[in-house]
Amino acid sequence: MAIYQKLFQKLMQSAANELAKGERGMFGKAPAGDGRESSGRERAATTAAKNWAFRRRLVGGVASILLIGAAIGHFSGAVAQWTGSVSTSQFLLAAMTRIGLVLGAMWLAWDSLRKPVRWLPPGLAVLGVIAIVMVAAQPKLIIAILPMFGFVAVLTSVLRVFRREG
Repeated sequence: MAIYQKLFQKLMQSAANELAKGERGMFGKAPAGDGRESSGRERAATTAAKNWAFRRRLVGGVASILLIGAAIGHFSGAVAQWTGSVSTSQFLLAAMTRIGLVLGAMWLAWDSLRKPVRWLPPGLAVLGVIAIVMVAAQPKLIIAILPMFGFVAVLTSVLRVFRREG
């Protein structure tokens, strides 16, 4: 269980770092004007489009590798020899298949993920994707992740309402 906690902490930390580096704040508002010209914004938009295209290919590639690896391991039995245990190999193959299917679904829906609905804060979208991947890897974690996700959703909605009034 400690491995999953460390993984979750690292994922949350990397998501927070990515949000902090982005041009938009956690609640979708752009930071105060810094006087940049439109050419700088166009350059940033081009760079962002390249990053999105790279990330989509990366997600598709990882999904393919996981699904192909799970299929080869299932049919050849090589994972059971490598791990030394049938139950461990079954767990590993099931996890690879689940994560591969979730990443494959993300690859298919990438364009709609790129433009989330306007009422959904970007931080909540990132947390949702992380939660989906974690539940796909270990379904029992839904008991802990679902209430946490609901709490964060309500908190961000409340903070957004107060931020608009101010």
